[in-house]
Amino acid sequence: MKKSTGSRSLNLLSLASKIGRSEVAQSLKSRFSSEPVDSINARIEQAQWIADHLSELKGAAMKAGQLLSIDAGDYFPPEAMAILAKLQASAEPVDFSVVQQVLIEEIGVEKLSQFEDLDSEAAAAASIGQVHRASLNGREVAIKIQYPGIAESIESDLKILKTLAGSFASMTGRAMDLAPLFSELKRVLEQEADYRVEMQLMQEYRRALRGESRFRVPEAIESHSNRRVLTMTWERGATIDSWLRSRPSLERREKIARAILDLFCLEFYSWGLVQTDPNFANFLIGTDEKNNDVLVLLDFGSTLRYDDEFRRRYKQVLRSVETAVTTGNRELIIKEGVAFGLLDPRESQEAKEGFADLLLVSAEPFHPGRQPFRFEDDDYAKRTRDTGARFARQLKYSPPPHSLLFLHRKLGGIFNFVKKLDVTIDLRPYWEPMIRIGD
Repeated sequence: MKKSTGSRSLNLLSLASKIGRSEVAQSLKSRFSSEPVDSINARIEQAQWIADHLSELKGAAMKAGQLLSIDAGDYFPPEAMAILAKLQASAEPVDFSVVQQVLIEEIGVEKLSQFEDLDSEAAAAASIGQVHRASLNGREVAIKIQYPGIAESIESDLKILKTLAGSFASMTGRAMDLAPLFSELKRVLEQEADYRVEMQLMQEYRRALRGESRFRVPEAIESHSNRRVLTMTWERGATIDSWLRSRPSLERREKIARAILDLFCLEFYSWGLVQTDPNFANFLIGTDEKNNDVLVLLDFGSTLRYDDEFRRRYKQVLRSVETAVTTGNRELIIKEGVAFGLLDPRESQEAKEGFADLLLVSAEPFHPGRQPFRFEDDDYAKRTRDTGARFARQLKYSPPPHSLLFLHRKLGGIFNFVKKLDVTIDLRPYWEPMIRIGD
């Protein structure tokens, strides 16, 4: 049964107090002992407390825990992040009786009765809601239903998680301001908790992709949707894993890879509207009436807008990387990184050089000498991970960049999606639009 908002907050408060006591004890030992304090066991215990509590919950606490473990893991103790990584697993669905009451409250008994063959078993489950299959007026539909208490718990859950994250950051000797990061988490989670916003974004995507035969977006059923219920057409297709098990040809895999790369170009460079959740479960591979492969887009809750000024400044950072590659002037990368708020000017020169290293290695797949780029290049993947982890360890003042948290989560997801397809692609045509955007 879903825990109430009150009991969830009490669990997290209890967790925070335990970690607080542990922090004080460790601090005293460190202060009065000439020997180094082995904090690994304490870190593991603290992280386990978090994972045990969050794994029982859904909503903001679980979602934010996932984001921190995936996208900001290098900024916090590795032992803690290794345990939090288990939150990346799929959420377990709740009993239908729990979400049935949400259906009644949001669309009413009369509209609920209009659904035929409503399956009480969830077809899919996530951190803030689950999906049930039904029929409506002769059409198969997917009903996305939010768990009770999700929206109400966001602020309190994030406030406590912010305290815990600050505690972890202090264990590594960092003095980071995490407020912007958690403000961004709050903004996005509150948007995700309002399915009316997601419905509007879904409709906007359908309009934008009209005429693009490679993509399909569900049609929202407005009459049976509200703040916590989103009804849409049921879309058929295979998950990427099951599609790959059917052994599609290299040509078909390349077409899907180019489709997801082209989609991001449309999202960021043309529309300034990006679906930032790269979870593989948000995509299906279906077919059109001619049996051509189609990329089906399913989830739009964390779709974010990036205005012209943001994209211009992002382009400036990318241009600085291009300049560094051709002239060797790494200082321009550091200058643009500070100007964009990605790097605190108080950081050491070592950290600033680490920032330049990270951007240069990140841009390698677009270098002319690496074309066509093989996404399954394990050496490149290892160098990227090592460079990112080394840079994060060098930081003292710079928190995970809140303005890029979700955008770069999407880019990382795209890389992993294409890597899974095991293709090599000439990426030079994708680099030019990135640095010329707005020109």
